[in-house]
Amino acid sequence: MHILTTARLELVPLDVDRDASSLHSMLGDPAMYEFAHGSPTGNVTQTRAVLAEELAGNGGWTWAIRVRPSDDAIGTVGLFYDHGTAIRGLDWKLRRDHWGRGIMGEAARAAIDHLLAQPGIEAVEAWIDSRNVRSLGVARRAGLDERSRLARAYDDRAAQSVVMVRAAEPCDPDTLAIRAAVPVRDLEESISLLTTILGLHVSFRLGDPPNFAGLGVGPWSGSPGVRLRVTHDPIAPSEIAVDIGISTDAVFRRAIEAGVDIVEPVSDKPWHRREFAFTLPEGHRVNVSGPVG
Repeated sequence: MHILTTARLELVPLDVDRDASSLHSMLGDPAMYEFAHGSPTGNVTQTRAVLAEELAGNGGWTWAIRVRPSDDAIGTVGLFYDHGTAIRGLDWKLRRDHWGRGIMGEAARAAIDHLLAQPGIEAVEAWIDSRNVRSLGVARRAGLDERSRLARAYDDRAAQSVVMVRAAEPCDPDTLAIRAAVPVRDLEESISLLTTILGLHVSFRLGDPPNFAGLGVGPWSGSPGVRLRVTHDPIAPSEIAVDIGISTDAVFRRAIEAGVDIVEPVSDKPWHRREFAFTLPEGHRVNVSGPVG
């Protein structure tokens, strides 16, 4: 671990005994947990324990952030636990009285530049709540780009984590998307059901009358999704797996209101997902999986 410097900042390897008192006002602040799991630490002893656990899990890869010439730690930036992969998770936190000054973007870029030069680290990624616009801004200033989204559950709501990524040697993927191709009898009925229940967007319709269509998870060009093709041949029902980033119960209610056949009611699964399944008119089974909570 090296000391890193920027125009305003000094990033020094985190020392639990030295930095716990300065960082307690950060880890003990309820505002820090609006978009994160966990709860505020009640005293410096608890803060020290949290910091020690972090260092033990990530092999010591956490820096304390200082604004020169002060020696007080005002935040941290570092890695998550090592799960044995060449892509490492990132975490950053900053005391609330220093928000809005561009400090964390400056610190994150310095840390990421250094991490990506280390052997065994091919890329870094940060999982950020889609509503946490401050942290998303930090990621962009540090050179990270959105690559995917994950469902996330809080005690009171479902949400989405934006996976922000930066690689040591950027390269384009060989495969851009994998899309199910589903044969149907009635194209417009299938479009109506899938857009109403799952919130899909119509990417295109082809034919006169239309006999081929694309539905995407978002309205943007190249969005992953499903292709629908009209056929008069016998149809062998297939299965479509759908991951959602909103309340599973809300989508289940949409399916009930749309009048589709429910073949598996909504329930929590042992693999920490909340799921249900319905069928399209041709018998295709749609398995819907969302966050528990």
